[in-house]
Amino acid sequence: MRALDFSEDNLSNRWKYVNTNLKNMGIWPEMETKVKNTLKFSVESILWEEFEMQIGAARYQRKETRKDKRSGYYRRSLTTKYGTISISVPKARTLRPQYRFFDKYQRRHEHFDQMVAFSLILGMSTRKQEKFFREFVGDCVSHTTASKILNKLTHRISRYRNQPIKDEYEYIYLDAIWIKMKELDIKNRPILFAVGKTGGGKKKVLGFKFAKGESEADWLAFLNDLYRRGLKGEKVKLVISDNCKGLKAALNFIWPYVQLQLCVVHKLRNILSCIIRKQKHRKELMKDASHIFKAGSKSEAVRRIRRFSRKWEEKEPRAVGTLMRDIENYLIYYEFPAEMRDELKSTNPIESLFRQMRVMTRRLGYFQSLRSLDVFVFATLWEKEMIEEAEDENSTVNAVEKEEVLSYA
Repeated sequence: MRALDFSEDNLSNRWKYVNTNLKNMGIWPEMETKVKNTLKFSVESILWEEFEMQIGAARYQRKETRKDKRSGYYRRSLTTKYGTISISVPKARTLRPQYRFFDKYQRRHEHFDQMVAFSLILGMSTRKQEKFFREFVGDCVSHTTASKILNKLTHRISRYRNQPIKDEYEYIYLDAIWIKMKELDIKNRPILFAVGKTGGGKKKVLGFKFAKGESEADWLAFLNDLYRRGLKGEKVKLVISDNCKGLKAALNFIWPYVQLQLCVVHKLRNILSCIIRKQKHRKELMKDASHIFKAGSKSEAVRRIRRFSRKWEEKEPRAVGTLMRDIENYLIYYEFPAEMRDELKSTNPIESLFRQMRVMTRRLGYFQSLRSLDVFVFATLWEKEMIEEAEDENSTVNAVEKEEVLSYA
């Protein structure tokens, strides 16, 4: 069997080769049919359950609460990331039931739209995008529809950035990820992020903003926008971030009386970078340093800091100096219940998101425009379900707009 080259340009051509071999072996059609049949059965089961709830009675059931009678069904196609399926949609005589799985006139599931948007964001041309999805999914969208999908996401970003924020968050995580952006030349630029966590454990990305750097002015503009949208900070007990001077200065203007917990993981990374004799001391020194932040109480952590200083002061003075710098701001989490400390001593809730974004951006290299960067970040958050769309008071206008967007197929 010849070797396969799954490069970006040859991917759809090579897939034809794999697809043909699987068909010749009699494997692929059976797998494809089973997946589609399972999806079709699941979707139709959901639709019929919702239909019974809306008309108020099951099949052949006579009840006074019945709102309408059945009138058969109609067929419609739905394109998903697993391919296009044909489903039976139940009808009533007079009632016009609404289904949560899809909207009126919708012919593509939103995950398929996300895949199209991602392909364009990651630099795939509309011609390649059309060819790619036709080979892999069996369906595709036109150049015009692809542009409308991107415009729809851009509209959602604008609505998301202007929706009010409920002042219910007790813990705020702040951090930035640096991404390559093409301006006059390719430069590293940060995207500032804020994640809120309520007392009940609910987490949500409150906002993100492209900036020129992490200066006080950049962070102040971002935090002011969150404040404008409703995050007054009346319930905020703790802000968790890295040791960025610009961020700390901006926080003094917005929430001057809220405590700041600096990220322990960032501190350990800084200590590691300051070890002079890494080959000899790295393993033992880092074990001692991480042991400090695993103490059961603040007093025990302080004792471990002193032992660390006495042991390493002469051997690794730079590492000790790095540990002692602003050390009081790294121990604030001990003022909170023991079961919450692991989540409050670092910016890990944001870092997990950053890891996924870095994987994607390494493949892309850099972003051509601010619009493509915004759509990429928003789509990534949307995929992870870390954002919520604005609730428009005028639900009728919102529904009409949604129907128009979803009828482009």
